[in-house]
Amino acid sequence: MKHILILTTNNLAANPRLHKELKLALDSGFHATTLVFSLGNWSDVASDRINNGLQRKHKDAFKLIQLIATRTAWFNWLFWGLSEKFARILYPFFKQNIFINALANTRRSIQLLKEAKKMAIQPDLILAHNMGALYPAYCLGTKFGVPFIFDVEDYHPGEMASSDSDNERKRREFLLRKLLPHAKAITSASPMIEKYSLDLIGGHPEHNVILNSFPESEFTSLTTHQPSSIEPLKLVWFGQKMGPCRGLEALFGALIDISRINSEPIQLTLIGDWDPKFKSNEFLPFLEAIQDTSISVEALPPLPQSELHGLLCHYDIGLALEQTGTDLNRQLCLTNKIIAYAQAGLYIMATDTKAQSHFISKCPDRGVLCGQSSSGIGQSLKNLLKEREAIIKGKEGRFNSGKKLAWEREATKLSGLWNAVIKK
Repeated sequence: MKHILILTTNNLAANPRLHKELKLALDSGFHATTLVFSLGNWSDVASDRINNGLQRKHKDAFKLIQLIATRTAWFNWLFWGLSEKFARILYPFFKQNIFINALANTRRSIQLLKEAKKMAIQPDLILAHNMGALYPAYCLGTKFGVPFIFDVEDYHPGEMASSDSDNERKRREFLLRKLLPHAKAITSASPMIEKYSLDLIGGHPEHNVILNSFPESEFTSLTTHQPSSIEPLKLVWFGQKMGPCRGLEALFGALIDISRINSEPIQLTLIGDWDPKFKSNEFLPFLEAIQDTSISVEALPPLPQSELHGLLCHYDIGLALEQTGTDLNRQLCLTNKIIAYAQAGLYIMATDTKAQSHFISKCPDRGVLCGQSSSGIGQSLKNLLKEREAIIKGKEGRFNSGKKLAWEREATKLSGLWNAVIKK
């Protein structure tokens, strides 16, 4: 059996794209070893659940190696944390050193490499997810003499760094320019991310867009009904984290303004894990402001993927509210949520980022674009209330159209790429 090694600086639950690729590899008859991190948050429990399910189904074909990224392994955490900080101090003097760039980018990069070198089995193909997995994939590919594929799920130089942002952008650009040309193939999560990545490295002979879509079977509970003036227009937003800079502040402001004009009823459902500070500073004041109005809100915890997708089909409008600011990546990405909304047949209200504008323009029946502000979102919501009947009646057509995005189609492209790369 051919053996695939998958590397990530995340875990299975925090990276649905990796999870789908892992399942595809195992279902396609590959053996797979996956290196992940324990992150010390809600995703660890969900990842354990995913791992247990894969172990039961695939037994000897799947091995998960979990590294610790939390303070529970105190000495390990301190050692790697200091190593990363020291590399950032040295960086201005060693800007052309690949190792220093990789370690300064993230300590997990070197942790992955160190752990993978202990493996007794040599892989036939390496799949790398997340920026920190690129350097170890390159090193291991060279060590074992096997090809690696890098998945550009985000345009990493365009992501906002929490500190030392200018140097961090330069480190990411350097690593991509130096290492990405050595990948046997590149996959990207959106056409815009692919374009910017290829422009950065000067092109690549083998590149493919693999959308963040999902299995068609997870969207089977389509609900259609006759519009009623009594029933609220049902809005839904989901994400791994409900916190700042996700477009929710602008949404709350828009709904507060709408609540003052005694509009038709609106129900907003938020699904995800709360940032405690955001909840107290933004969400609770929002709830207080809309008390005794026509707007109702429910908040649900993070849900397993299949359960979430089954639930989405019961709503009318899916909110894809990217707040970009200076984060170029948010302009270029097509998130899991906008693809899931389309597959569920929801009418999408999306802020006008480059990627979302391109996605909606390819099929205008999918939804509408709005500005990235409370006033822009508010005006679009008022228009949607007027078009409520047509939106609800068009749900079945959108649902059928959304089947063209199903993961089964993307998976065929991906498995074909793997087999072609291994044979070369």
